[in-house]
Amino acid sequence: MALNPFFLQGSDAEQNLIQQLINEQLKIYGVEVSYLPQKFIRKETIIREVTASKFNDNFSIEAYVSNYDGYTGSGDILSKFGMNLKDELTLIISKERFEDFISPLLTEMDHNEIIFSSRIRERDLIYI
Repeated sequence: MALNPFFLQGSDAEQNLIQQLINEQLKIYGVEVSYLPQKFIRKETIIREVTASKFNDNFSIEAYVSNYDGYTGSGDILSKFGMNLKDELTLIISKERFEDFISPLLTEMDHNEIIFSSRIRERDLIYI
């Protein structure tokens, strides 16, 4: 099967078009969420354990809810050690929108409090 001569496979213009279409889809069908990055107040250096942290800043960004059935997961488990909640919600956030609008604001913060990342890290909060 021959390739279509009217499309360049993998050109920068096509990749930018697809990324812009994805961003538009997220703006149309997504929900607005607040991203709260974790700031480390005290970090133990022996085993690199975070003993104190805070969430002072919040940034609004659009996200798409991937599973529309609500919170899925294994359910709640009650054991002798307490209650174990395994509810999950999968959100899709555009990497380009995150890098363009939130990452520059994170670099302006104090580097002792927050570790810069170009993606959402574990332990960061997303408030719906």
